[in-house]
Amino acid sequence: MKSLFDMLAAQRRFVYLLVALLSAGGIYAALNLPSAIYPELAFPRVLVVAQGSSLGARQMLFTVTRPIEEAVSIVPGLTRVRSRTIRGGSEISITFSDNTDMTYALQQVQARVNQVAIRRRCTTSRATSSSLSSLACRE
Repeated sequence: MKSLFDMLAAQRRFVYLLVALLSAGGIYAALNLPSAIYPELAFPRVLVVAQGSSLGARQMLFTVTRPIEEAVSIVPGLTRVRSRTIRGGSEISITFSDNTDMTYALQQVQARVNQVAIRRRCTTSRATSSSLSSLACRE
């Protein structure tokens, strides 16, 4: 009885053909793979950055952060509002449910932030179209 090695040595051309076919299939697969292996992640979140020039953390919390949190709390699809306030600045992270239309949610959040800005005499600007709004309050 012949061993596997003896059989493969006798069928050398078949082994070369098999290796060439597997190599060609691997090259073809590598060239046709999508460029991004992982899907693009888009978290349902809007980030609002508020700046108050010389306001302390406590003043910033009560005059800017809390009013924004209360204003955006009625946006449909909202699941969580988190904020961090420091001297002269605040960052409000607004998280939505997975099936929320983020274009509509972003418009709603911007409208609510603009309402707060008008009441507080602040200026607003949208830094990027994805999910970042900026609010600057000067006193």
